[in-house]
Amino acid sequence: MNKKTLCITLILLGSVIFLSQCINKTEAFNDNRGKAYAGSASCRQCHQAIYDSALLSAHFNATAPASKENVHGNFNDGKNEFVYNNGTKVVMEERDSGLYQVVYVNGKEKQAYRFDITFGLRNAQTWLYWNDDNTYELPVSWYTSVHDWATSPGFSSKDPDFKRLIGRDCFECHSSHISNKLNASTAGITEVLVKNSIIYGIDCERCHGPAANHVNYQLEYPGIKTAKYITLNRSLNQLQKLDACALCHSGNDKLKIESRFKFRPGDTLANFFMTQSNHTNSNDFDVHGNQYRLMAESNCFLGSKNMNCSSCHDPHRNASNDLAYYSQKCMGCHNDASHDFCPMAASLGNSIKENCIDCHMPKKPSEAIIFQMQGRFERSSYLLRTHRIAIYAAGEMKK
Repeated sequence: MNKKTLCITLILLGSVIFLSQCINKTEAFNDNRGKAYAGSASCRQCHQAIYDSALLSAHFNATAPASKENVHGNFNDGKNEFVYNNGTKVVMEERDSGLYQVVYVNGKEKQAYRFDITFGLRNAQTWLYWNDDNTYELPVSWYTSVHDWATSPGFSSKDPDFKRLIGRDCFECHSSHISNKLNASTAGITEVLVKNSIIYGIDCERCHGPAANHVNYQLEYPGIKTAKYITLNRSLNQLQKLDACALCHSGNDKLKIESRFKFRPGDTLANFFMTQSNHTNSNDFDVHGNQYRLMAESNCFLGSKNMNCSSCHDPHRNASNDLAYYSQKCMGCHNDASHDFCPMAASLGNSIKENCIDCHMPKKPSEAIIFQMQGRFERSSYLLRTHRIAIYAAGEMKK
């Protein structure tokens, strides 16, 4: 090979490498939130174990496309219907174009509404369907606790209702992004959603901030192990750590100033909500979505300088069902040598090290998630573990 041919070959090779890098970077920027974002899939190339764990978590699956794989309800004949009255029922059906809730009146199909978006993963699931540029909740949900179909939270068990509008607010805590726009009509100006803009679940960049610069830098300098251009939890102060979780775990009763989608780790929550609340004490806080404010009422939290959500929870994994694991967290402060150890320790023996939780963080009924099962008049409450750590009377503890 002569020098001229060698030069041309090297130039072409260099061009191919350069273009391939440009293409990879362009693909990383294919995110509806803008060019500052890399997309959570880009995290896996360096953080495979953490990413694969998070991928299975309730956070990551807070919303998902309503594919057959993502819907947990029973679609088998005889197990797939909710009867409202003698003539009306909703049947959950799998059809060629997807999954549907189908209304039958006196045996005749009247309307079919498609499962489009799944909300929830572990304890219950509800679904939305698209109608033009708006989303509406389907009236029948699946509850793992009863392993059956029941009314969606707050829906009537007398007649199926497909008109509950679900706006952007719900997506702000159950997804990483969805765009909205204003439409003007004779009825006035209305806000609608951009259908193809949704980024499902709570992804890596929702908690660590935009990552495009981080990804590009670390790929260009793989030998540098110090994380650049990304926010790590350990770099935040105590209030910032709490605010990052409280964004979606401190209730929904405060006046919102800014969309939660604008929050970045390190921001101050006070810039997003008015501090005034409709509730004055923790007895009014519902166990659904109020984990932070309930914890903040606890003496454990008030007496600690560094207690936060990650003291007990790994955000990359589902909350464990192993009560002994959490009890050992308690024992880190409350042990045999401490003055505030449980006075029941002598009678409970070693079992106290296996379950502090049911006594001091009992499951309590949610007033926000109330449902009715088919053929029953009484309403059932969704049970969630309170995060107000306290001493409860026997009648206050539910399992």
